Amino acid sequence: MALNRLLIVALGLFTSVCMAADGSISTARQPFLVFDGLLYQGKPNLGALGMTPIRGINPPGGVSKASDAADDAQVRATLQTLQGYSGAVYLDYEMWPTFQASPAAVSESIAKLGRVLQIAHEAVPTAKFGFYDVIPCWDYWGLVKNDAAKIKQWQDCNDRIAALAQHVDIVMPSLYTFYNDPQGWDVYAAALLQAARRYHKPVYAFLWPEFHVSNRFLKGKNLPGNFWRHELEFCRTRADGVVIWGGWQEQWDDNADWWVQTKGFLASLNSQ
Repeated sequence: MALNRLLIVALGLFTSVCMAADGSISTARQPFLVFDGLLYQGKPNLGALGMTPIRGINPPGGVSKASDAADDAQVRATLQTLQGYSGAVYLDYEMWPTFQASPAAVSESIAKLGRVLQIAHEAVPTAKFGFYDVIPCWDYWGLVKNDAAKIKQWQDCNDRIAALAQHVDIVMPSLYTFYNDPQGWDVYAAALLQAARRYHKPVYAFLWPEFHVSNRFLKGKNLPGNFWRHELEFCRTRADGVVIWGGWQEQWDDNADWWVQTKGFLASLNSQ
């Protein structure tokens, strides 16, 4: 684990790669962006606190499995609501595998994703598109356990996905929390953010203030406030922004610890 801790420290020294207003890439330090991807019922207007809107696009209806394909007209139909939009958009196409699948399946997935991205750019040329959780490839236990064989597989996957990464405007790794283990989260988050940097695009990490639903003991529970603030601060030094997502069919709680910490984090950004 000592090697992993050194990696985390080194990542904090990276110069931020940022997206200028015209979409060009700059190494100059830009404001750290906090995107509002929250879905809570009764959510107040968060723009006044400095949060930035973001839009998400899901696959067409009926496209939910690796074997499913979406035709061009279906994809264009999902993008109709974005006409004239000039902000960030995440494309949530998780069903087409790019990791731990056969080479043929991976190649097919990358081709499908590339076509979706091409249509998105043609349909809404003013928007900035990225794929949620596709670039870089995602892993947890291989990274946390420092498993050399699994890390090699993960790195090979990131090499393959580089062809697709050339064409996105932004990179959006998922850094959701699976366990109440800040040290383990640091290791996997640092590795994913380092991998995201290799594509030389703005990096906006997805964070969720709840534990992931795959943990049957913790799902539905909010992260402790100090753990959540740690994640925000961690990303602040290693990414260009975060997308705070979550709250589907849940009621907004203005006194939730995670939100109190988020407001403090936003205030610290606004005071710079």
